[in-house]
Amino acid sequence: MSSSPRFYEEPSKRLPVIAECDVLVIGGGPGGIGAAVAAARNGAKTILVERFGSFGGTWTAGLLSAIMPYPFVTGIFLEVVQRWSNAGGWNTWGDKYGAGGSYDSEAAKVVLDQLIVEAGVTPFFFAHATAVIREGNRVTGVIIESKEGRQVILAKMIIDSSGDGDVSALAGVPVEQGRAGDGAVQPMTMIFKMTGVDDEALEAYRKTDLQLTGEWQAAKARGEVTVPREDVLLGRNPRAGEWNFNTTRIVNKDGTKLRDVTDAMIEGRRQVFEVAAFLRKRIPGFQNAVVSETAPHIGVRETRRVRCDYTITADDIMNVTPVDDCIARGNWFIDIHSPTGDGTERRHPPEGSWYEIPYRSLRAHGVDNLLVASRCIDSTHEAHAAIRITPQVMAIGQAAGTAAALCVKQSLQSTRQLDATSLRETLRSQGAFV
Repeated sequence: MSSSPRFYEEPSKRLPVIAECDVLVIGGGPGGIGAAVAAARNGAKTILVERFGSFGGTWTAGLLSAIMPYPFVTGIFLEVVQRWSNAGGWNTWGDKYGAGGSYDSEAAKVVLDQLIVEAGVTPFFFAHATAVIREGNRVTGVIIESKEGRQVILAKMIIDSSGDGDVSALAGVPVEQGRAGDGAVQPMTMIFKMTGVDDEALEAYRKTDLQLTGEWQAAKARGEVTVPREDVLLGRNPRAGEWNFNTTRIVNKDGTKLRDVTDAMIEGRRQVFEVAAFLRKRIPGFQNAVVSETAPHIGVRETRRVRCDYTITADDIMNVTPVDDCIARGNWFIDIHSPTGDGTERRHPPEGSWYEIPYRSLRAHGVDNLLVASRCIDSTHEAHAAIRITPQVMAIGQAAGTAAALCVKQSLQSTRQLDATSLRETLRSQGAFV
């Protein structure tokens, strides 16, 4: 028999206002970086709040290490790739979906620091949003929490780049989560690196991934591997002998729940060393390899999706439906990792074409000055599985930051008053493909 929940009533407290700005961006992942840099470059006084000690989100704290092909994303994202390449931290490849690559996560951190600072953005690390100040249809400030306690940042425009829609949920914007029917979300992944790999031996072995997949499946049948995933996803990093792995799979966990995220971190690291033991035992090139790094934070594919002015659907993705207010393009496929175990659903839009992401899907429902700029923009579970890829998220962020700055510059009271044609022209003039 469960006991009744217990509560503690927090006493009221006067909170210090530590800053005021034109545009406040919460979350320094790919979307937040794109939003903050774009807002600042378009003349807005911009603050970027990040809960970890580096920018990049899933790129750095999540140790993603690989960028999925991005044939229809340009703008700030291509600038980032060029900077990584100039720093010696980029390894490119090409396939039928376009160019992709892997990067050195430490070089990536330094490059992103420079990008933010050079744009004139004011950054705050090790802080996260805990509440918002909502006055009618506007969010006039965000309450953050850090080692200094609870503090307030006031802003004319707010951009939710938290990934999980934290600011939007705190502001009372309706959110959805998971697939229709049971609300189950895609699994989490603990990404990791191995060093000491014999690159030549491994490359010779994996001329086709079918052989590696066969060994993996056989090991699963023997009970040698318990990871609920059907294959091994790996990529070669810029450093010789270093490879990254997006292979673990932690199911039935909610990335917005403290206990679930804790359990996922523990289970993720257990799976990492199970996978590494399999590789050393069964796969050429790994005999002397070791796990050199696990991600500081579990990789989360899906949590909340924020209700905005338009919900992107699977039909929009598969039919590559054109929209008048397109602010970003992409063609990554609907890529749903099973929420309950083995299996991955893949549905591809027409090769060589792109789907379009509308500005309407960034404007938070019922709030005049709140834009969403991360994987949690308004979409169905299926459409989200295509949109969530990081290059597209950065393009969405660039659009949100540009829109916010234009709203401030034009003294608009609502994001809905901004002319989409003007927004698209500005994005196009600054290198975006829209």
